[in-house]
Parts: sequence; structure tokens; C-alpha cells
Amino acid sequence: MSDNPRLLLLSDEGPQLRTAGGILLYRLFQKYPPDRMRVIERHVEPGLTRLQCRYESLTTPWRRFEQSRFNRWKRSARAFDLVPKVSLRKIDELLAGFQPEVVLCVMQHACYYDTALDFAKKRGLPLVAIVHDVNEQFEPVLTWALAAARRRDAAFYRYASRRLCISPEMEAFCAELYGAKGDVMYPNRSEELRPRPFSESETLKIAERLSVGFVGNLNYGYGDELLRLLPTFRAAAASLVLFSGPPSGRCAELLQATDCVSFRGFAPPMEAWAAIQAECDAVILPYPESPGHLERLYRHHFPSKLPEYLALGMPVIVTGPEYATGVKWAQRNPNAAAVWISSDLSVFVEILRSLRNFPEQRVALAKSGYEIGMRDFEPNAIRSQFMDQLKMAAQQRS
Repeated sequence: MSDNPRLLLLSDEGPQLRTAGGILLYRLFQKYPPDRMRVIERHVEPGLTRLQCRYESLTTPWRRFEQSRFNRWKRSARAFDLVPKVSLRKIDELLAGFQPEVVLCVMQHACYYDTALDFAKKRGLPLVAIVHDVNEQFEPVLTWALAAARRRDAAFYRYASRRLCISPEMEAFCAELYGAKGDVMYPNRSEELRPRPFSESETLKIAERLSVGFVGNLNYGYGDELLRLLPTFRAAAASLVLFSGPPSGRCAELLQATDCVSFRGFAPPMEAWAAIQAECDAVILPYPESPGHLERLYRHHFPSKLPEYLALGMPVIVTGPEYATGVKWAQRNPNAAAVWISSDLSVFVEILRSLRNFPEQRVALAKSGYEIGMRDFEPNAIRSQFMDQLKMAAQQRS
């Protein structure tokens, strides 16, 4: 462990086990020596499961505008360097004598990755950037400030000596947008997940009925798509088993479909996965057809749910438009999942019926999906790739 560089993670959120981004960071760093790492994040919220290293909170200037009706004006002013910057002396005070060799930042919330860039440049330190989403989609600016905001973002991305993008599509997009190539680092799943015996897929959990599980948030269009697909589940003698927070808005109609939907509510991840393995015959990743913001999101992100699904040793179903990264991955790996990209609902009915009627298809899909998932998403391999990137960055210290 002595060759691990002294690391400062300066980002909007740090490693913890509550948010999706925090969980991915926690898994990457759960074996990192705590005395060689410091975390400076927006707010160190009490009560969360965290790493053993030291965490500090950092409030950025004009923060009150971020949740106000002036939020776009604030971000637009930042694009022209008109927002006060975080004092680097404050960062030094929070570090309390810790001397980092590498700065790491997730490209999320400009006020934090701007600070990470300033600190790295002024201290002559290499910067490692993790890119899970295109931040300008979540922090929009006024039209006249877009070009300036992209130049600011490009300065961060281009300065980084290692750029770790969550999908091949994200890497290609950032290379075109910011003019620098990066590396692909898929989301890392939990090491605790174990596949159920593949032979378990031979027998339906409920006789003559296909039970399909979904775990996760119903936001970002997933709930809307499951609601749209309900007639196909009824037609195919299939049921949905949902582990999620209470659906809201139009998605609340899922709770009324008791003939083909079983809603289990939120459960801790490992409990949910164990229940899915015990009660379901397959799992589903349902992308919606969503022009606009969600389309831009789905073209470049990568669903952390997919590596977890593939690790269960069960058949995986992926639906959605061809541009979605999860759909693209499944198309590149045709034996890993059952894929539906047609707008013809009758085709999806036949996919469900086929999985219900042919046990050998379920077993083959479960086995090949798990094996292909281990090739691309084995968690120790992803962590090893990440550690190698940090060490290479440390060697580039100026």
C-alpha cells in the first residue's frame, strides 16, 4: 500500500453509502490506506457510512444562489470568472498539514471542480477527473454564456492528466467537446454480489408466470416506461416486482396495477438483490423514449444497475432506444441480455413469452450474461485499473 499516492479528493460529494455517486467512490476507495487520503466535499452529513479517512466540509461562495431563481445567472457569471473563488488558503487549512500528491475530482458541480483545478494548478499537482455525466446538462446556463462555460469546463478536462469516463460514448463525447482523449472506466458494482445457481432459472418462481424484478429509482423515466409496458406484461402472463421508493406523479398508477405489479418499497441493496434472486425469473432495465434532457443523459452515461443485474446469475432484459448506452452495450454483447429496441409492443410481448416458455433460454442467458458481465465489470479489475491511473498521475507531478 505504500506506493499509493497521497490523495486529495476535492469534489461535490465524497465516498459514502447513500447516494449513487458516493457509493461508486466508496467502492473504489474502500481498500485505500486512510492515512494517505483526505476528502473535502460540500457537506459532511452525519450518520452516513464513510471511509476511515478524514472528511472536511467546504462551502463555496454565492452558494445561496444555487437553489434560487437566480441559479442560471450565477452559473453564467461563473462562466466569465465573475463569481468569487474559494480561497486556496482555506483548502490548506482544511488539509491541516496533509501534503497531497494527486488531486481527484468528479466533474460534477462547477464550483467544486473549478476549485480542484485552481488548487492543482497553483500547487503544481496532477489532477484526475472522473466523468459520470455531462455537467452542463445538470447546471444549465443562459444561452449567451454557454460557449464561455464550455471553455471553462474544457480547461478543467484538458488540465487533468487522467480522464476517466464512465462509458465509451462519454469518452467520445468529451473528446469532441473538450478536445482531449480520455479512458473508459465502467461503474464498479459491489463485490458482495454472488450469482445464484444458473440451474435455478430452469423453474419459474410462480408456475406459468414470468416474474421480472426492478431495483432502483423510478425517476429519470424508468417508472414511466414500466407503466407504458404494463399491457405487455399482462398479455405475456408476466409480473413486475418493484424494489423502489414510493412512485409519485403518473408513476403512482403502478401501485394500482395489483394484477401484475408487486411493490415492495425501498430495501437495503443486498436485501433487495437477495429477494430478487429468490422471487424473480429475470430483471429489467427499462429506458424510455425521452427526447430532450433524458435523451442527452442516456446517450452518454452508463447505468450502474446493469453490472449489478449481470452479477445476479439471472436473465437480464434491456429495453429502450438504440442511442441509450445500456442498450448499445447489450447490442455489442448479444448473448448477455434480451434486448428490445422496437416501438412495436407486440415484439416485447413475444420476448417475455419466450422467456416464460423456454427454460433453456433462461439458463443460457443467465450464464452468458454473468460471464460477459465479469469480463467488463469485475469490481477488483476496475479498482485495479483506477489505482493504476492514480499512480500514473502521481508520476506526472510537476
